[in-house]
Amino acid sequence: MKQKAPAKINIFLKITGTRGEYHTIASRFVRYEKLYDVISFEHCKSETFQIEGIKIPLEQNIITKAYHLLQKATQNPKLIDFFNHHIVRVQKNIPQGAGLGGGSSDAATFLLLANEAVGLGLSIQELAAIGAQIGADVPFFIYDYPSANVTGIGEKIEPFEEELPDIELRTLPLACDTAKVYRHFRSHYFDSIDTDLTKELLRLPSAAILDRFTPLELNDLYKSAKDLCPTLEKFSQTYYLSGSGSSLFRKKR
Repeated sequence: MKQKAPAKINIFLKITGTRGEYHTIASRFVRYEKLYDVISFEHCKSETFQIEGIKIPLEQNIITKAYHLLQKATQNPKLIDFFNHHIVRVQKNIPQGAGLGGGSSDAATFLLLANEAVGLGLSIQELAAIGAQIGADVPFFIYDYPSANVTGIGEKIEPFEEELPDIELRTLPLACDTAKVYRHFRSHYFDSIDTDLTKELLRLPSAAILDRFTPLELNDLYKSAKDLCPTLEKFSQTYYLSGSGSSLFRKKR
């Protein structure tokens, strides 16, 4: 049993405020299906929950967190029994620290697969609520929309009907630390947020957005990311930044 876990791209990412230690955002998420991980459940006797294919230690892995939260939410012994007879295997293609939501997509795909494999009977809304406890990007992947406006701390997701632009993706051999990029933004750039522009962007199709606005206008985290990862500076006029970096993109010419 296996399923693709696609990447996502942030066409724009605007910071709208704070909620405790978190930042609230407004963003256009689009699924990028040309790049994906593959999550599979393979029959194998195991006394504990196991993941293969990722170097991150088991207890620090986002899929492990998804498993524990699913177990807590359902209290279903069939879940434990299933993963005593199956391992989770991840074929990793989405770079880590790239702003493409690879870990979140893996966690969401795990939740969807486990719900089906074990017959837990959870609705998409219930799975999304569990996903929101894992990370801000996870609910988007649960709903599986091609394009959506995402607001709040990632929990408010509204599908956006549009024809997606043809995107050229460029992944650099560097990783941006998401937490550090956000902290740097709060310290250095928070006073520059533009709520009027944010409202306009939420209404426009992605192709029009990329035609009308510059990379630095569309992603509030770009300046912070290039402060912390100076390699990004030379791309900041010609390539858009996804998430907190380091992946770059633009419309194909």
